[in-house]
Amino acid sequence: PGQFEVNLRHADPLQAADWLVATKDAVRAVAREDGIIASFMPKPSETMGGCGNHVHLSLWDRAGAGVTEGDGDGHPSGLSATGRAFLAGILAHARALVGLGAPTVNSYKRLQPGTWAPAHAAYAVGNRSSLVRIPGGARRRIEFRASDNTNNPYLFLAGLLAAGLDGLGRDLPLGDPAQGDLGHMDPAEVQRLGVAVLPRTAGEALAAVEADPVVMAALGPVVGPEWLRVKRNELAAYDTVVGQWERDAYLRG
Repeated sequence: PGQFEVNLRHADPLQAADWLVATKDAVRAVAREDGIIASFMPKPSETMGGCGNHVHLSLWDRAGAGVTEGDGDGHPSGLSATGRAFLAGILAHARALVGLGAPTVNSYKRLQPGTWAPAHAAYAVGNRSSLVRIPGGARRRIEFRASDNTNNPYLFLAGLLAAGLDGLGRDLPLGDPAQGDLGHMDPAEVQRLGVAVLPRTAGEALAAVEADPVVMAALGPVVGPEWLRVKRNELAAYDTVVGQWERDAYLRG
């Protein structure tokens, strides 16, 4: 109820981040004028679907030609060798990227198995249960689906690009796409397939960011540690709050 999908036109990363910030500010301002709240909260209610921030990425050469789509070598991803290495880099740094893209306690009430949100570090073609989806059709691109609107889009895009460039620099291989609904798959089967599980809590996710040298280098020696300090302060504040669920469960215990 009351949920809308907003699509912003593709642009270079800095322009895209600017447009996202401006759109959120404008939507909130219009809502205030009508006496209502426009929220981008990842999980505003346990009974409703969550709100994500999906990022679509494609690669272009200096002449303006797309280089993400397949070049006829028959790989099941439908991506070019360049696109595959870039995606492999994102998957290699998936846990840290989720921490950067979904950095709050509330984020992990959305990122649960068996929901519309991804919980496993895998890619698939057209499969919405995966962390990275490659939409079908002629214009193949990379869609990262675990982030939400509590992130800083400038920092998050920097991390995504650094991870992809690491994959290109190391020419990382990309396996076959995942099949089936990962969110409802038996955990033993997920483990057999070698699919990594994404962080389940904000604390675990922030630790993954700190442990990833590529992502931390993209944030820089000043911003990276300070960002972690702020997010961990938020987590510490949350850990001291006694909520209504706790009172209902334990007050008379």
